[in-house]
Formats: sequence, structure tokens, C-alpha cells
Amino acid sequence: MMNTSQTYSILIALLLIGVASGCDVFGSDDDVLTDDVRLFPVEIDRSWGYINAEGRVILEPFYDDAEAFSEGLAAVRFRGQWGYIDESGAFVIRPQYQGAEPFSEGKAVVKFDNRRGYIDRTGAFVINPQFTAAFPFSEERAYIRTDSYDWEYIDPSGTIIRTLQTPHLHETDGADFAEGLALFHSDDDLFGYLDRAANPAIPAQYENARPFAEGLAAVKISDRWGFINTNQDVVITPQFIAAGDFQDGLAPVRSNSNFWGYVNGSGTLVIDERFEEARPFSDGRAAVMIDGQWGYIDTQGTVISESSFGAAEDFYGGLGRVRLDVGDDQRYGYVDRTGTYVWFPSD
Repeated sequence: MMNTSQTYSILIALLLIGVASGCDVFGSDDDVLTDDVRLFPVEIDRSWGYINAEGRVILEPFYDDAEAFSEGLAAVRFRGQWGYIDESGAFVIRPQYQGAEPFSEGKAVVKFDNRRGYIDRTGAFVINPQFTAAFPFSEERAYIRTDSYDWEYIDPSGTIIRTLQTPHLHETDGADFAEGLALFHSDDDLFGYLDRAANPAIPAQYENARPFAEGLAAVKISDRWGFINTNQDVVITPQFIAAGDFQDGLAPVRSNSNFWGYVNGSGTLVIDERFEEARPFSDGRAAVMIDGQWGYIDTQGTVISESSFGAAEDFYGGLGRVRLDVGDDQRYGYVDRTGTYVWFPSD
């Protein structure tokens, strides 16, 4: 009888053979997976597999946990360890990590021996595991925390980017680089933006702020939110109680009530404030809350999915992941851009 180690080795070998031969290890013979195919993780009978955008099971449930695909690979957990599969379901990086994040700019954050580092698409460490926290690369910069609990930016070689003008950095939501700038939080409890050399391109002067998106960033000035451009010009006068990020030419805002609407790039309210919660658009759809339940609207403000979900995630690849709360059970499924289920929430 084969022991566990032998069984595992044979399984991995079979999966790798699948990659070499080009066959779909788990799918049927007529499944053709190309670079533009988008697969979505689903849980079936306490195991995880993947469906396509039409709701067809492409990779049968096999993994203990599974994340979304990014740059052609997806992080999955198998027998307590994380590795990466391609769209055929074959392991291209064997399970060996305590944690694994999506690929970005050809690198992925993994946790190994309680430290975080970066691997390439072959699984080789390109930046050794040495950080207590690490975030994905964006615009060739990544936000990390050292053993001394200092936050820094590194370049693709792992070199810390810092000059005499670089401020002391704090943990900050939205610290990824976007449009050449990254949000930072100063010792004076104010917010500004760094350039790629880690110098303050826009000095810390705002009570609060959000990252740049579509050329604009929401900033808080004298208890009101407005929007600036990358030249620090005020484009939309501070007038909102709260504001989110621009996507698809629209940003969620809250003026003088407890409800959210959306403004365009000139600051004109184009979708009325009628939502209890509202998130930025993604793929032409935005998640909004009505009467305590989440649903989706299109860029005209038309409800395309009735508000009946306990949670609704951003659209990607033409689908939105939703959660149904049934008693104490939380079940996840997917809807398409018309609000129709392609995968009904399962246990």
C-alpha cells in the first residue's frame, strides 16, 4: 500500500503531466481554456472548484480553499498548504506556503516560515521572505513592513525606496501606487501623496484622503470631502459628508443625508442619493444597499439585481459574487450583468 507521501507525489506528477500534455485534468475533453477564459471559485460539498462565466463547472471541486485567478494563476489550498494552479487545474507551483496572494506584475506575496516574500511564476523567490507584512506590487512598488515594524516601499529587486524627504510611514489603507502616486499618513495625522521615489509629491495636508482613480482622488478639507487631480488642483469643491473612488466616470458620495448617490467628473449628482451604502463601480456595475440588503445598479442608476443579498462583491469578468444569509448559514453564488444567477448560492 502506498503511504501518504507517495500518494501525494503521484497526484502532483499527474497534475504536472496534464500541463505538459495540454490536457484538461479535471474538465471534459471538449473544454478549451485560453488566456482570456475567466474562472470563478465555488464551493461544492466543502471542496472548491471553478466555474466559467456561464456557470458551467470547469474544474471539479478538489481543493480545500480557492482564490480568484490573476495573471493566469490562482492560489489554492491543498492539505493545509497553499500553491498555485493554472486554468487546467494543474499545480504549476506546488502547495508549500502558509499563505498566498494573487499575482500582480509577475510576482505574488507568499507566507513562508512566518515571513512574507515574493515569488515569480515558477515559484522561485525573487524577494526572500523577510517581511512581517507585504502587499502586492503596483507600478513597480510594493508596501511592506520590516521586522522593526517600519513601513516602507520596495522596488522589484526588494530594495527599499527612501530618501531624506521620505516621511515616516504608517499603515495606510489604499497605499498602493496608482497613477504615479501613493497615499500616505503622516505623524501629524494628515494625509498626502508620495511619488515613486517616495518623496511627498503632494504634502500631507488633508484630514483624510483616498487613493487616486481615473485622475481624481477624494480628500477631506474642513470636514467636507471633495476631489483633487494629480496636480493638487481642486476639481470638485469639498461639499460632501463622505466620498468614494471614481470608476466608470462616477464616484459614490453622500451630501447632507444618510443616503448615497453618485457624481460625475464635474461634481454633478447624476444618480440620486437613495442608497444606505454604495461602492465604486466595477465592470459597469456597483454594489448598493437598500433596506439593509445588497444589490447592484448600472451606470444609469437602474437596479439590475434586487437588493436581497447579505453581501455583494465588486464585479469582475462579467460576474458579481453574492452572499445569501439563510438563518446562520452563509451561502455564496454569482450573478451576471443582468442580475441573473449563473451559480445559485450553495452551502
